[in-house]
Amino acid sequence: MKKGKTKRGAASWQGLTIVVILLVSVMLAMITAPLMAYQVTRGDTLWNISGKFLKNPFMWPKVWAINPYIPNPHWIYPGNKIILKVPEPAMSAKQVPKAVEVRQPKPVVKPKPAPPILTHENIHAEGFIAESRLKEIGRVLTNEDDTPLDSEPKILCFYAREGETILPGDRYTTFKYVKTVKHPIETYKKLGYLIQLGGDIEVFRVKGRFCFAKILHNYEEIGEGDPIGNFRSWPDKLVLTPFKKPLKAYIVMMKDGLMMGAQDKVVYIDKGSADGLRPGNELTIYKNCPSKYDPYRTCCRAKVRIDTIDRKVGTLVVLSTQSHSATAMVYTNRMEIEVGDRVGP
Repeated sequence: MKKGKTKRGAASWQGLTIVVILLVSVMLAMITAPLMAYQVTRGDTLWNISGKFLKNPFMWPKVWAINPYIPNPHWIYPGNKIILKVPEPAMSAKQVPKAVEVRQPKPVVKPKPAPPILTHENIHAEGFIAESRLKEIGRVLTNEDDTPLDSEPKILCFYAREGETILPGDRYTTFKYVKTVKHPIETYKKLGYLIQLGGDIEVFRVKGRFCFAKILHNYEEIGEGDPIGNFRSWPDKLVLTPFKKPLKAYIVMMKDGLMMGAQDKVVYIDKGSADGLRPGNELTIYKNCPSKYDPYRTCCRAKVRIDTIDRKVGTLVVLSTQSHSATAMVYTNRMEIEVGDRVGP
């Protein structure tokens, strides 16, 4: 009798072991199984969904556990998405007609925004600082019919410099030497001459050294005796690009002799293409703040002044460059801009 009980006990333990192994296998399959999404239809329950996809309706608590948004497992509604961990052997086209593999969405790469573009009419008409006197091919004499230069017809006569070859169809630009430019910080340093362009002209008749030309564009008044030269023109559209190289420049002059200005005012700085500047570069304007007394050394005999940090007061955009100077426009400003303000990245 004892022997029979021992055999039955051993058999029951073997059965229990098999059940445990099966459960562990199912659990491992659940852990390693891929995620699936199933859309609930009318009449579905977690019981029949578990039986359909997991081949075991008693697995419905596991399904509920990985779908925490379902407050009550007995109430699911058509349209709900049920996440399932379906073992790969249980998957087939007939068994899971509505099951869709859940994939991580690919990261959306946003396109880089296009850089802003500055449109400025007649950039070359804003003038520039020339380090030395410019080469000229002639000088303005008068209009062909001896009328004021700003009247119609817009035709002028100029006298060519000896040795210059002028032909019909040649285009030139009149200009003026406005003033000598000196550095506002480095007092004894001469930067050159402020050049103001007057207008673009095109030659249509030549008689010896007397040349007659049509005025194509007027920027400033053209006067008798104004020199005539050959200048390259700059594009009217500039792509704004931050300047990131080390740079320490200063505003040395403002157009029209203004000592203070604001947005859209034209200024001239003491750095140019030799320092890496290009048209379209954006730069920051800094206000030099005066030094202060050290608050921790207040004794009369030991007063020490400390340098303060310069403040950012605006930005500017380079319009055109020479080797060691540039013409720029104040793009934004929070305070008055003046000659002597520092400019940098």
